[in-house]
Amino acid sequence: MNKSFECIDAGSIYCPCKLADTNNCISCSHLNGGDCCDCRWNGVCILYEYYMNGKKTKPMRKEFSCKIDERNLINENLMLLKIEGNEDMAEELKNPGTYVFLRNYEDVNYYDSPMSVMDICENKIIIVYQIRGNKTKRLSQGDKVIIRGPYWNGILGVKSLNKIYNSNCLIAARGIGQSSVVLVTKFLSERNNKIYLLIDKGNINSIYIKEYIDKLNNVEIIEKNLMENEGEKSIDEIFSRDHIALVFSAGSDILHQRVSDIIKKCPKDLNFMVTNNNILCCGEGICGSCVKRLNSGYKVRACKTSINPKEIFK
Repeated sequence: MNKSFECIDAGSIYCPCKLADTNNCISCSHLNGGDCCDCRWNGVCILYEYYMNGKKTKPMRKEFSCKIDERNLINENLMLLKIEGNEDMAEELKNPGTYVFLRNYEDVNYYDSPMSVMDICENKIIIVYQIRGNKTKRLSQGDKVIIRGPYWNGILGVKSLNKIYNSNCLIAARGIGQSSVVLVTKFLSERNNKIYLLIDKGNINSIYIKEYIDKLNNVEIIEKNLMENEGEKSIDEIFSRDHIALVFSAGSDILHQRVSDIIKKCPKDLNFMVTNNNILCCGEGICGSCVKRLNSGYKVRACKTSINPKEIFK
């Protein structure tokens, strides 16, 4: 039997999902081929829900057709979209770590691209992405898009946020990783946390989240090259003068490993989060493109499995 992990969807309206039909459930040991209960209790028994639903899984995420309210070219290869949503959609997408699949209205689902939700403002969904391949080039055309979501595992370790109050936090963001920072910073600021936000323009040469962060309380923005010694020194200085409860790395896996190496000397109870950079294709754990091998040897579906980043970056 495979080891049971915690699924980001466990207990939600999307649980149990299609993985239960094939004994591949992430959280329920019974629906993972086991003979005994060995789950990480989420307040709902997934097996019970499965049987009460007639041994059927819950409906999958729906697709929505949405109008593009605003499109801004930040620089040559960086696009900001403001998409008209509705109140229900905005409520589901406002949580840190939320992502959606997006494509041009005229294209088939092979064009779906996973995109972090940067912010929600007056029911408008704000997304920033790099224009690189045929998917994002097509997304930059037309006045309507297809959205599929919400998906909640865009940040590994995101559940750590729920226990952070009246504390000091450090966020290291580089390049397009900035898109995952705004909702996290808002969440922490509302809970009276002090946030040190280290930002590196990276290869996109833009700090495009500044206008969304400037109005928040208790946020200190520090511009540094996080891939050089100056970035490491800044992190060390912050740790030397304050007790840090949470570190969030928003960027590439190279940045995650670098930040992980820096904080190894910190207390083991330090909460660590990173952006999920795995290949995301279906978002439902079915296709297997997101499968990640942990240091323990276990393989997990990274699109849905709640993983402690310390199990990956050591």
